[in-house]
Amino acid sequence: MNNTNVIKIIIAVIVLGGIGLIATKYISFGTPTNNTAPTPQAIAVKVGDTAPDFSLTTLDKTTFRLSDNKGKTVILFGMAGWCSTCIPEGRNLTKIKQEYANKGVEIIGVAFTKGDNDDFLKEYKKVGGIDIPIALDTDNVAQKYNLTRLETTYLINKDGTVIYKDETITSYEDYKRELDKII
Repeated sequence: MNNTNVIKIIIAVIVLGGIGLIATKYISFGTPTNNTAPTPQAIAVKVGDTAPDFSLTTLDKTTFRLSDNKGKTVILFGMAGWCSTCIPEGRNLTKIKQEYANKGVEIIGVAFTKGDNDDFLKEYKKVGGIDIPIALDTDNVAQKYNLTRLETTYLINKDGTVIYKDETITSYEDYKRELDKII
């Protein structure tokens, strides 16, 4: 065998091996043998889903448990104490809290990023003019809801079903529109 043929064989093996690697990455060859479901953190909570339960201690040391709020509408706001763009939405939620408190609407802000602590969040509320309950994510809410973006909002109806999800800044008018549909 001459050198030219050896080189052609090596190139063919490399090319076929590369095609095989690509195929195994993008083509399913049947069900996995371990038969496990996707992990919860890989599944985003969507409109129409039952909202996963959680329990958090707010900055004022009260417990907020989603399951304790059946029969109420709950707004879950994913945020961080260092997020300057979360401040306008926090202010919008403060207005919503004032307007809808007597209509069975509860609000909880969940600080789900590293670096937040109670003192930092208290200062954030004060400087931002925000008056909603806020808690550190001590119950893996970010994982349960697959929160990956700040300013993600979930609106959960009286039955515990997610009826609205937004991953951008939600305006006061948007909150009013969505709440007025169900209240």
